[in-house]
Amino acid sequence: NKTQRNSISSSDKSPCFRKRWYEYDTQHNMINSSDQLSKSIRLSLDEVRPEQWTKTIFIDDYINHVLTVTQIYHLEIHVKIFTDKLMEILHLLSEIKTLKIYSLPILQQGDLSEEEIEFLCVLLPKNQITKICFQHMKDMDELYMLTLICSRINHLQIKCIDYMHAELLTGLILTQIKGISKSSLRLLCFSIPEAHDEMCEKLEKMIDVENLHFDFMIKHVMDKMYLQWK
Repeated sequence: NKTQRNSISSSDKSPCFRKRWYEYDTQHNMINSSDQLSKSIRLSLDEVRPEQWTKTIFIDDYINHVLTVTQIYHLEIHVKIFTDKLMEILHLLSEIKTLKIYSLPILQQGDLSEEEIEFLCVLLPKNQITKICFQHMKDMDELYMLTLICSRINHLQIKCIDYMHAELLTGLILTQIKGISKSSLRLLCFSIPEAHDEMCEKLEKMIDVENLHFDFMIKHVMDKMYLQWK
């Protein structure tokens, strides 16, 4: 039998704890009010189709039960999830501000189905997600679909295999941004094994050579490279 590990927790912001990925641009302040604490509540899903294992439990029932106890502001999905199921979950969790996702497989190329388009039209006005972390992105179609669903994104973090993976994604993403007049994206973060300052220098040169230059700041912190602009 598969053990269910879906869980709810709150972020601890005391100095001895490391900041979460979505707290990059926040101050090093401790939670000192009930309002701040309530908005740190995080839902972690290790299973999005529990009905496969326990016929009496469905993910929407689980989420609705959670919402009778507390509001959820941060969502983490640690298994691959398809577009229809993701939209269903986000529709239920209308207050979500950040999303950490493992993988969003695209079954086929082409347009969304009529049903998915209708669902998207309902979801978009309510969607408040501004920060996304991608753990296992295989191609740009996954990112395109996710940014379509979460149109207000301004902070995007992607786990990369190596520097070349990050460089490729940088070129593709910045090229796409240049073609969008009102893109809200302002921060790219690439998580790379053994990241170092020379990678930042190479990335900066690539941006200049490819004529993707704009007013940006790039820096390396631990195993991450941050590219930020106004």
